[in-house]
Amino acid sequence: MKNLLKVLILLSLSISSFGAVVITNGLTQTHTIMSGQKITGKIEMKNESTKPARILIYKQDLSSYCDKSFNYSKPGTEPRSLDKYFKAVVDEKILAPMEQYVLFYTIDLTNTTLEDGSYWSVLMIEGAEPVKEEQSQGMTINSVVRYAVQIIADLGAVKSPKLVFENIEMKDREDAVKVLTFKMKNEGIYSSKTKILVEIYNEEGKKIKTIEGLTKRVYPGQCNDFEIELKDMPAGKYDGIIVADNGKDLFGANVTLDLN
Repeated sequence: MKNLLKVLILLSLSISSFGAVVITNGLTQTHTIMSGQKITGKIEMKNESTKPARILIYKQDLSSYCDKSFNYSKPGTEPRSLDKYFKAVVDEKILAPMEQYVLFYTIDLTNTTLEDGSYWSVLMIEGAEPVKEEQSQGMTINSVVRYAVQIIADLGAVKSPKLVFENIEMKDREDAVKVLTFKMKNEGIYSSKTKILVEIYNEEGKKIKTIEGLTKRVYPGQCNDFEIELKDMPAGKYDGIIVADNGKDLFGANVTLDLN
């Protein structure tokens, strides 16, 4: 049951924390590299508590295929896994009170030749001690909290990938808020950090609102799920344009929104 184990994966914040430990230089590390090269990266963290904090560090693969759920798997499982080339120097660390620590890692392609494109792995950083939480019914449970740092290597001259909208639907959430949901598929060979917004027009063709969604990364040959809340709008029918911006190109899809 999900109440017995809560796993919090934060993929897009610049500063992240569990308990006393904070990661201060981001949860996504992107590198440009060529076959034959070796590069070094770092993850900066700090124990902001007055007590020692023990963390576990290990690798996993990350996938989000369009017909499957978001998944973390054994290192080396995915075709574009960095596992063979990506190494971190420690797998466990005790941080003293207020200690700042830099975890170094390497991506080593000195003895291999890979095709151009994005390759990636995830470095999991997990609090070794469970966090106790008091529930409203008076029952105390233990929760394990862990964070995923995405390590991405882009080989070759990075090109803007083609992004395709799939499964566009409008749904009623349990809290009665209408939401526009869809999958964004990456048909290129490079990962895409994708910002989403929806422009909404009335029956006269006048733009009345622009709603911004979360920015998410979409990996090659895979999808990511997006959701746009349609709040504070009068009942009626509207035309909309979903816009995906990957920083280089814009991709759009027309939708009809029935808010009756």
